[in-house]
Amino acid sequence: MEEIRRSTEQGSKSVYAEQGDIYVTYANECRIPHALTSPPFLPEVFLGRLEDLRCIHEKLFSLKDNLLLLVNGHGGIGKTAIAAKYYHTYHHEYTHVAWVLSEKSIASALLLLAMPLGLQFDEQQDSEQRLDKLFAALMNLDKPCLLIVDNANELTDLESNYQRLRRCSNFHLLLTTRVTHLEHAEIFPVGALTEKESLTLFEKYYRCLDDIELSLFLRIREAVNGNTLVLELLAKNLAAHDNFLRKQYSLMQLLNDLQQRGLFKLSHSKAIGTDYQSKGAMRKETPEVILAAMYDLSELPLEEVALLSIFAVLPAESIGFTVLESLLPNASALPDSLLSVSQRGWIEHNASNGTFKCSPVVQEVVREKNLNLYANCASLVNKLIEKLDYEGTHITGASYYDAVMYTRFAEAIVAIFESTPDARLGILCERIGSYHSITGDLVQSLIFFERYTAIVRKLLNTALEDSGLKNGLAISYSKLGDTHTALGNLEQALTFFEDETKLFEELYAAYPQNVSFKNGLAISYEKLGSTHTALGNLEQALTFFEKDIELSKELYAAYPQNVSFKNGLAISYIQLGWLYEEKLQSQDLSNEFYTQSKQLLLELVNCYPAYVEFRKNLDWVNRKLPNV
Repeated sequence: MEEIRRSTEQGSKSVYAEQGDIYVTYANECRIPHALTSPPFLPEVFLGRLEDLRCIHEKLFSLKDNLLLLVNGHGGIGKTAIAAKYYHTYHHEYTHVAWVLSEKSIASALLLLAMPLGLQFDEQQDSEQRLDKLFAALMNLDKPCLLIVDNANELTDLESNYQRLRRCSNFHLLLTTRVTHLEHAEIFPVGALTEKESLTLFEKYYRCLDDIELSLFLRIREAVNGNTLVLELLAKNLAAHDNFLRKQYSLMQLLNDLQQRGLFKLSHSKAIGTDYQSKGAMRKETPEVILAAMYDLSELPLEEVALLSIFAVLPAESIGFTVLESLLPNASALPDSLLSVSQRGWIEHNASNGTFKCSPVVQEVVREKNLNLYANCASLVNKLIEKLDYEGTHITGASYYDAVMYTRFAEAIVAIFESTPDARLGILCERIGSYHSITGDLVQSLIFFERYTAIVRKLLNTALEDSGLKNGLAISYSKLGDTHTALGNLEQALTFFEDETKLFEELYAAYPQNVSFKNGLAISYEKLGSTHTALGNLEQALTFFEKDIELSKELYAAYPQNVSFKNGLAISYIQLGWLYEEKLQSQDLSNEFYTQSKQLLLELVNCYPAYVEFRKNLDWVNRKLPNV
């Protein structure tokens, strides 16, 4: 083919085209290509970012010297697309342009420019010496030049190269990064596309949606926090499963997957094409593989991975610093850790109200990649157990206002870790169930008591003689029995109380000196008595109430200063008195038990006048004994 040349003189240099490539020849006859690297992929779809391009161009050309501009945003939000579009739109305004991908480090990426600059290094030169030679050559190029460094996400790497990059006053430097601030570098934040723009993108890669599908799409968009890359990949994956015969994967199925299985465990997943982090050719991978490459946990210190683990299991909402401080250990180091993780772009920090937020996509990446996720969250589980502590029908670990938030946090954690049960996780389920019971939501209460039971059963299967687990299972049966009683399901309640009693009988027989097991057995007898009474099984009810009285007397005699045992005996007398009065028509025996209960309650009220429950029970007994 005949070689075609076209040249122009521009001061001390000449610019000419050769076979479609543009070269700049300087006065020293050094011949350097206009494009020092291969250009980036031109985005297939570019929506809602034209104003961003104009603003970036204005910022870069508004100053006479170089400007290092950080194009900042979450992974997959569209930073690379903006930078690539800027390159293709404005490359003709620059003497030289270069695009490098920072994989290992910025320095390693920049050294790739040595060849097009015609540089050769001595084998004895180390990286610093080579970089000095490279930057000397870069600084000798005619202004303005453009250097774009894509994927510059490592904070320490940016800090190490910041001053070196700023030496190139003849360059406009544009770096795409998740880092939110760096020294005095100018920041250009990139946010999510609007709902309308997101829909256009989604339909471009999938197909037009009807009104019903539109409502599903909006929920999908919310589930992934409007992440541009995620929406693109999900749309392409749907299209890959769609054919003319039938839809193999619907929007409803996708939404259910996101809500129940997560982004990394889609029920239908095929390899799809993307230019995200590609190297000269389009990548073809499943959505899970592509998304996993967005964030690398190994770049973070262990304490920051642990902090991210906390955000990964809490709801994807703004959480105040004071709330985090109340839930996490090492409070003194927390501010620095939060700000560091925020600066690296893993979480968002709203300085105006002191809140932090983690996107659903980052949450899923952390949950998928961190093998120590539960261990990192163990202290949070323990703190929530403490915050949701209760006594009777009162939350004691936190205010009722805060308990609403703590319960929501606890439910999110249980949903994530339910498949890998732990004893503390079971206790957290019990706390959640008790909170719902106290606040009157018996359906939710039942759900979490059943989860508590399932966790303890599973643990007990591998440790059949573990007394602590047996005790936990007995307590879970008691909670289920109480809840079914409140719901009016007395037969089911009876079954759970019988199971509870059987376990406590085994525990008390094996550990007769254990006061807790003995008290648990007494309470289980009382509940069996009450349930049989309600079912009309009066002889059985009497038997269990008498067993309860016997154990309660022994406990009170051995520990007369124990308020709980004293009150338990008083309640037992009330139960037996009521049975004789209302069901067995024996007023004399009834009054005898009421009188014994009254004596104990008087002592309790005198010692604890502020305790409402004691006063209420005493008033009830006094009404039963008007003349005694």
